[in-house]
Amino acid sequence: MENIFNWKRIKRRTTFLKILIYFISATTFLLAVSFVALYGLSAKTLLNEIGDHTESALVNGGKNTAQLMEWSINYAYSSSSDSQLESYALAEVNSTFETYTVWSRLMNVKNGNPSIDSVYLINDYTDSIIDSRLGLTDIDEFYDQEVLERLRTRKITDGAFLIPRPPHMPLNSSKYRRVITAIIPYETGKSISAFVLNVDADSIMTLLQANSFLETNLFVLNDKNEMIFSTDRLSQDQIQDFTAASSDKINGWKLYKPENEREQMLVYAQTSIKGIQNWRFYETIPKSVILSRIDFLRNITLLLFGGLLLVSLGVVALLSRKVYSPIQELVQNVMKQHQSEKQDGLLAANELDYLSQVFVFQSEKIHELTEVGRQHKFFARERFMRELLSGPAPSLEEIRQSIRRLEIELPEENLSVAIFRIDYFPSFVQNYSDKDQRLLRFAMTNIVGESLQPFFAARIQTVDMGADHIAVILPVDKRQPNAIADKLRESQRLVKQYLSISTTVASGKCMEGLAELHEGYMTVYEMTQERFRLGHGALVSEEQADSSPNELYHLPLELERQMVHAIQKADGDTLLPTMDAALSALRERPYFECKMSLITFFMHVRRSLQEAAPHFILSSSWGLTSVENQIMKLETLQAFGEWMEDLSSQTLAEIAAARNVSKKAGLVQEVDQLIAAHLTNPNLATKLLADELGLSINYLRNLYKLETTRSITETISERRLDIICEELLTSDKPIEPLSQKYGFTTLNTFYAAFKKRYGVTPAMYRKMNK
Repeated sequence: MENIFNWKRIKRRTTFLKILIYFISATTFLLAVSFVALYGLSAKTLLNEIGDHTESALVNGGKNTAQLMEWSINYAYSSSSDSQLESYALAEVNSTFETYTVWSRLMNVKNGNPSIDSVYLINDYTDSIIDSRLGLTDIDEFYDQEVLERLRTRKITDGAFLIPRPPHMPLNSSKYRRVITAIIPYETGKSISAFVLNVDADSIMTLLQANSFLETNLFVLNDKNEMIFSTDRLSQDQIQDFTAASSDKINGWKLYKPENEREQMLVYAQTSIKGIQNWRFYETIPKSVILSRIDFLRNITLLLFGGLLLVSLGVVALLSRKVYSPIQELVQNVMKQHQSEKQDGLLAANELDYLSQVFVFQSEKIHELTEVGRQHKFFARERFMRELLSGPAPSLEEIRQSIRRLEIELPEENLSVAIFRIDYFPSFVQNYSDKDQRLLRFAMTNIVGESLQPFFAARIQTVDMGADHIAVILPVDKRQPNAIADKLRESQRLVKQYLSISTTVASGKCMEGLAELHEGYMTVYEMTQERFRLGHGALVSEEQADSSPNELYHLPLELERQMVHAIQKADGDTLLPTMDAALSALRERPYFECKMSLITFFMHVRRSLQEAAPHFILSSSWGLTSVENQIMKLETLQAFGEWMEDLSSQTLAEIAAARNVSKKAGLVQEVDQLIAAHLTNPNLATKLLADELGLSINYLRNLYKLETTRSITETISERRLDIICEELLTSDKPIEPLSQKYGFTTLNTFYAAFKKRYGVTPAMYRKMNK
């Protein structure tokens, strides 16, 4: 044991120290939980048992006490009904002998019940009271005036009643006592003559106290919360607290903690006294008194658990050493075999960490090598198949060797190539990164491969050819060349459904051997170009692609005349139907003739536009490079035709606008020339100019205002004032003849116009500037 707990050795063996701490912590935790659970359950069970037992005892004690009190009340009733006592209490005069006889009778009544404290007989007619203690006494000098006061204040409807109260004694006493006074009146509303019997509360509660604990506090309240009996003095606040705590049930118990006091068990029960009053019995027991013995048992258990813990620690230490020994041996062996890894950074804080790092390092290496090998073979297969299709075919023997080495299942005859080409490829490139494009093509190969494989006995091969398409090598039956069209259509639909990628699919003819794969692939790729005239999502077959060569399309003479005429008039409504007819005719030709004819037709439209508007500069969109780029970008004849029609409509609108602007500019220039020629004409106005030009007054006025942002009248006035200013400075002619010469009919009109423009009169202008 000395070697086990040697601190220096343990400090060097952190793994052993951890194992030891873990075992000790687990053992201590289990013992602590067991101890707390045992004590908690025992205390709870004990409280429940004692609470139920005390409640039962209090209920029985309350019933017995009630019976004893009822017997005392019955005894009081029977005694008060004695004719001798009743006649004495109601007589107006009594002799000494009668008084003695009645007093003797009262003493017999008192001695007949040990619970009776004293008996009074009150005679209101003689103002005297016979007391079992003092004998005959005057009412005014009687020591218990409280009873007399209650009789005087009682109501006519009141019968006999019980009054719990402290006793009134002829001599003072320091002992705390309480009595229960039973008052039985003889007359109601006439006199206060009555029979009074005081029952000793301590005597009545003897049975109740005999069944309680030594440290128990017992008290009894009536239905007016008046104290009937208590083993300890209670304040009114305490009585209210206990009453509130027990208001939920008639009989029961609960744990209750009064303010500034220790927690205790409150037991309560209720019973009725001959229907006159309800009494509620309370018993409070300190919780510490109840649990005193269980606390002693807890302390003994704690000592036992402490001893068990020490023994467990010794056992744990031995077990830890047994568990640690093989681990230490394993770690030492691993460290000897992996010294190089240890020196390269695998040295850890303890043996288990080091061992874990070695295992993780080896696992990562194995996984890395496996993954590299798998990826290498996968990429090698992909590269070989791509080169086999896209490049010149090597010798047949080299192909066979590569197939065996890469474990590719590929038959040597009856093969066909199908291509799935991505539609809207420029948008595809713009929306996805290079990595995402590769992932989507990989997903396409998986979907196509899984959807086609069930229809073929031999394995099909899917190849990511990069850029905008994937290829599929199919083992086909040359006797059924068209059998795979429906299967390819279904694969095309699945790619659209799962990846939201539209594709154009083309499949080639059956090939005899592996050496023909490259040529077959190039042929099928060229077939996918038929998408240009067939549209996106097409399935191209050999019949659709093998059209006999045709001459390039030439626009019929009638359509050409209509097109040229529409361009010259800048009439887009006539030009567009002509272009639609030409584009529809192009769709009937194979891809090559269709594309070349389209470019020729486009250049013809461009030339017609230049001839119709020689001074108009066409945009760069009408260039050959732009046409080729749009064909590649839009991919289909329909999309290119829409672009071409939009471009033509826009260009015609620009030509028409340019022509309109040129015409308006010439008209404004002509108006300015007419104004300059007729400045001396006093009739020069918009009407004269409109008549000269053959236009309406409103049209001319609005056109001139729109083009120059000023009216014709303002222009005429400004031109006349400019000439008059020149002559004011270059000659000494009078002002009035000058104004009349240049069309101002009155001098006032001239002065107002001149001052509005120059801010001074003509004379001042000449004086300031000449």
